[in-house]
Amino acid sequence: MDEQKPLENKQGEPGKKIEKSEYSFMQETIKDENSRGKKCRKDLLRMAGLGVVFGVCACISFSALKPWLDKKFPGDSQEVVIPKEKEEDNTEEKKADISNNTEQTLDIDNYRELQKAMNDVATEAGKSVVEIIGVSGEQDWTDESYDNKNSVSGLIIADNGQELLVYGKTSILRDTKEIHIRFADGTTKQASVKKKDESLGFAIYAVAKSSIAQSTWQQISIATLGSSGSVQKGDAAVVLGKPFGYAGAVGFGTIASSRNELDGDDGSYPLLCTDIGAAEDGTGVIINLSGEVVGIIDQGISGNSSKELVTGYGISGLKSEIELLSNGQAVPYIGIRGLVTAEIEAQGIPEGVYVRTVETDSPAMAAGIQSGDIITEAAGKKITSLSAYQSVLRDQKSGSKIRLKGQRQGSGGYVDISFDVTVGSKE
Repeated sequence: MDEQKPLENKQGEPGKKIEKSEYSFMQETIKDENSRGKKCRKDLLRMAGLGVVFGVCACISFSALKPWLDKKFPGDSQEVVIPKEKEEDNTEEKKADISNNTEQTLDIDNYRELQKAMNDVATEAGKSVVEIIGVSGEQDWTDESYDNKNSVSGLIIADNGQELLVYGKTSILRDTKEIHIRFADGTTKQASVKKKDESLGFAIYAVAKSSIAQSTWQQISIATLGSSGSVQKGDAAVVLGKPFGYAGAVGFGTIASSRNELDGDDGSYPLLCTDIGAAEDGTGVIINLSGEVVGIIDQGISGNSSKELVTGYGISGLKSEIELLSNGQAVPYIGIRGLVTAEIEAQGIPEGVYVRTVETDSPAMAAGIQSGDIITEAAGKKITSLSAYQSVLRDQKSGSKIRLKGQRQGSGGYVDISFDVTVGSKE
């Protein structure tokens, strides 16, 4: 066997050990783990601190720029939907069973409690009531006295995401250059007309949400709409707004009648009459004891005998109009004023809606509809009442065509007639 040769050193000398320093590149470096952990924690804390500072700066910048951004880049408005009402049984069976009532003795403390409870309801509901002010020329409307100010009451109906929408009369718009809305907290903001309908003389007014301060939002609310169909004679009524000629008023009384109706363009509108005194040009709302709006006051619709008592449209008859106007859509208009033939109580008249008058320059007149015609069908649906006719018409769009069928009396009796009517609007 060959003998193993001893390892040689760098100089080739046998038998000598290799020096450790010659291979120092192979040595491990022992690092301090505690020092490394501290550095990582410092880096993490620094990054977290920078993140917090950045977040705070971003929030402040966004809050400051949001009103400007909302005005420059407004988003899409949300569609306003007024909930449909459920049919209610309006019979006397709804009344509480008086046989189960126990006799109670009431004193002055009970009256105080009742008055306080009603005031609380009125105060809460009043957050949705505003004053709509029409400004003409250069006059200072802030100095006008309450009895000659060009203003009406309005009701906050909806928030479409971009605007706060208010429902009120159009009577303030004559010769008006600016519109201001005063909220329940006393602040005033400029508004614009979103859509109006002169058939009843109401409009939706819009206030940019970005212009309303947070402190005002805390003092106002969107109205809760009730059902005027459930209101009966003798029910308690609270009136708010400007029913007595000045804004911010409140009054208490009872419903004197809920059966009267007003014949208007293309339909009839239920009325609520109260025993509460009113100004001739009074406006405002009627609420029930739950704080729900059940009527919109408009003293202009009152007859001479009832002009001094608060009268308003039942809210149920206005909901479809409110929804259309809130979404910027025109209220469909044909221009017929009529009544149901069953109300005439005359023999030989076909069932349907009797055309009592046709509005001048209306779509109905242009189509050839005449007084005395009987409308029996609209858009393929049988018509036996004004409410049915009105419901069909509300589903149409301004500018669209609708076919009306009916009968007209001739020398030999009633004959079939039909009309293609272009639906219009009365703005």
